[in-house]
Amino acid sequence: MSPLSDIVNDPWLALPYEEFAGTQYLLHMGLQAIGKLKLREPFQPQWSGLPLWVDARGLTTGPLSHGGGAYEVRADFIEHAIRCNTSAGFHGHFELGPMAVAEFVKRLFELLREAGVEVSINLRPQEVPNPVPFDQDTAQRPYDARLANAWWRILLSTQRVMQISQGRFQGKMQPVGLMWGTLDIRDVRYNGKPSSPGPANADYIRRNAMNAELIEMGWWAGSAAYPRAAFYAFTYPQPAGIENMRINPPSARWDSAMGEFILDYDDLRASTDPDGDLLAFFDSTYEAGAVCSDWDATLIGSAKPL
Repeated sequence: MSPLSDIVNDPWLALPYEEFAGTQYLLHMGLQAIGKLKLREPFQPQWSGLPLWVDARGLTTGPLSHGGGAYEVRADFIEHAIRCNTSAGFHGHFELGPMAVAEFVKRLFELLREAGVEVSINLRPQEVPNPVPFDQDTAQRPYDARLANAWWRILLSTQRVMQISQGRFQGKMQPVGLMWGTLDIRDVRYNGKPSSPGPANADYIRRNAMNAELIEMGWWAGSAAYPRAAFYAFTYPQPAGIENMRINPPSARWDSAMGEFILDYDDLRASTDPDGDLLAFFDSTYEAGAVCSDWDATLIGSAKPL
């Protein structure tokens, strides 16, 4: 592993999908189990209260109500542990390492019981193909601490740039956070008009996520269908002609198969100004969607046809 100082000084670390895929699977399922703890909190429109928040050590639920106080679960990607703290003074953890999803979730709920937190979740994963219930997912999975740390540091870097772009928007927005269902960090903005996911997409999650017109930007670490990390941006509902809009940086493009703009992560890493190029991607894809969808000029700000 590289010295910590070298890692800290590189905000855009390498993350080869083929090397990270096994660790990503374990993290995705484990973080879904942690994220599902937040479903006990009062529902907020478009799931805006449910992300995991990126913090200085990893990802956290933030405070969750329990027994007149609160508890918090954090995935620590510096010391590689799952931690639980409570307002009653409990501090406990279990170490991250190679294990099955079933073992991860077993340890998580043992930790919660030790903390005096008696809760339950739906053990079926969401928003993934061919879901296997957590307690039945007994195949051993790898855990590469170096790549897990790199993944989290990319989330930190993405959040930093994303918040600059988001701060220019004057309408309703969500806090930047990691959506544990799809394992992507995203910035979502709304123009205040209702929408519908349509009958073909009318599952419970999408009925509550896509019930308003929006523009979303984000980053994910890749999948079997798209085996490389990438930034993305889309407008919902998709307006006519958006695929013809010019965006920045030049390495970004419209992907017709996914119906969204894409900037491959490795292309950003090759840039001489990755922060500037990523900000240009977020700003220009937002402007493209806002112009094509005829959003109110006071929300668009400086947007103009490109």
